[in-house]
Amino acid sequence: MEFSIGKNSTLPILKMQVVNNGKTGLDEFNQVIENSAIFFSMKNMKNGSYKILNSPAGFVERTKENIDAPTEYYVYYRFSSGDTRTAGLYEGEFMFRNEEGTYLLPIREKLTIKINETNVI
Repeated sequence: MEFSIGKNSTLPILKMQVVNNGKTGLDEFNQVIENSAIFFSMKNMKNGSYKILNSPAGFVERTKENIDAPTEYYVYYRFSSGDTRTAGLYEGEFMFRNEEGTYLLPIREKLTIKINETNVI
């Protein structure tokens, strides 16, 4: 997934759907999400240095239109203008941390963040 944001911008908010990797049951998976602290990191793809390291992030549960529909969660990160001060390509990741350990967000594809020189995306 590619996400674009303008230099020195705080919007749009980065949001990704959490995907169950199938290794845990749905109830257990939901418990991990609901009982974890969530963090976001972003590193420069050119030199490997972290621009953001373990900054607090959040999650929301999608409102169900049908009560029988499966629960869907989304993680999000709200950028500060300091986070987007330097244009370039970055790799982002979300991490869940709870008393049982640390888990990287199961995603379908790598998260690439492009910070553009201008706010026009």
